[in-house]
Amino acid sequence: MEFDPKNPIVRLCLQAMDNEEAGKTAEARELFLEAWNQADNDSEKFISAHYLARQQESVAAKLEWLETALQFASASRYAISVSVES
Repeated sequence: MEFDPKNPIVRLCLQAMDNEEAGKTAEARELFLEAWNQADNDSEKFISAHYLARQQESVAAKLEWLETALQFASASRYAISVSVES
């Protein structure tokens, strides 16, 4: 999966990550939620759900968003691979 920095959803997530780093968690959460609400394909839904999971306070809510992200990742037309170095 390619992350296009010109994609508006990716840009919202990047802005939100900047807010996270600056300790502005409420603003970050709002931007991630905006990205989720504006996402119009499986890849964008996957990306925004993944980051929304990080913002949840309860383990149950995190798990729910991670499951949602996984569903959209599986439905995405892109191949998603993770490499693990040993």
